[in-house]
Amino acid sequence: MESMAVYHYHAVVIQRAFRGFYSRRYYHDYSARKKYIDSIREKGDNLRAQLAKHYAVQVEMEERRIEEKAQAEFETVTANLHHLVSTKAMAGIYNSPYNPAGPVSVAGVPVEEHIQTGVMDLLRERGIEKKGLVVDSNGSRRIPVKPPKSRLSIQATSSYDAVEKEQKMVEKLSRLQYTGQKDFMAGHIMHQLPYRRGLNEGSQYLEAWRNPYLIRGVPKNQAELQQGRTTLGKPPMVHFHTAVGGNMSSALPNDIFDVILDAEESGGVCRRLQGKATRFGVPDTADVREESESVGMFPPLRSASAGSMNSPDSFGFRQRSR
Repeated sequence: MESMAVYHYHAVVIQRAFRGFYSRRYYHDYSARKKYIDSIREKGDNLRAQLAKHYAVQVEMEERRIEEKAQAEFETVTANLHHLVSTKAMAGIYNSPYNPAGPVSVAGVPVEEHIQTGVMDLLRERGIEKKGLVVDSNGSRRIPVKPPKSRLSIQATSSYDAVEKEQKMVEKLSRLQYTGQKDFMAGHIMHQLPYRRGLNEGSQYLEAWRNPYLIRGVPKNQAELQQGRTTLGKPPMVHFHTAVGGNMSSALPNDIFDVILDAEESGGVCRRLQGKATRFGVPDTADVREESESVGMFPPLRSASAGSMNSPDSFGFRQRSR
């Protein structure tokens, strides 16, 4: 057993050394990994240099574009300012003799030169060229004027009946604006229309309460609009009663003892006329003020001798003695 243990120990040491050598030789080579990292670093440096160069080119192009745009805008503005250029008789606003700094300049060039250059470019784009003076038959020099293609007058170049056609067209357009069959005439007497008493003239007279069209409701059919057969405005066959909470109270539950006690004094919902409270339909516990403060608010108390005075009449109301 001892010999086998020594054998296994040496086998583990040998395998450990061989596996380390094999891993560093084929799986994790230090020299190969160092070369790979160097190549990656070189590629990154090259890429950064290209990006910096591309950025510099883009910045230069953007600055040139902004400068060209500003120059084009400046030329467009100064192309129509030729009337501000100085003459031999009078100095212009950009070349004022009262300006101690001298003529106004842009980019080191006087503004008047910019204006002259812009005007010349504008004339060249429009095909206008500067020509010298010509000598006429009298021997005097004058500005050359291009003769017209036709020597006829403006009236001679138009059609013979142009004026008549224009008048007819004006009259035709004027008629299109008429609203009636006849021409508009002012200053004559206006004929009044025959008088009519109203929209209901000639129809049968009905009282307002019998007219189906004046009664609220939605007709169900055509027969509802007839006077004798209409049901609009008439009471229904079954009377409509509002729903209440009960005979004791219309707002509170009827199984509460306080509600039942108040209903015995005030008469509840349906028997307020037979209540025993001091005030009609209101329990005595509804007012917590002192008796001195409530003087004059309560009717006279009932008594046995005054039964005839406070007895209910045929309508259910109690009569008070005068």
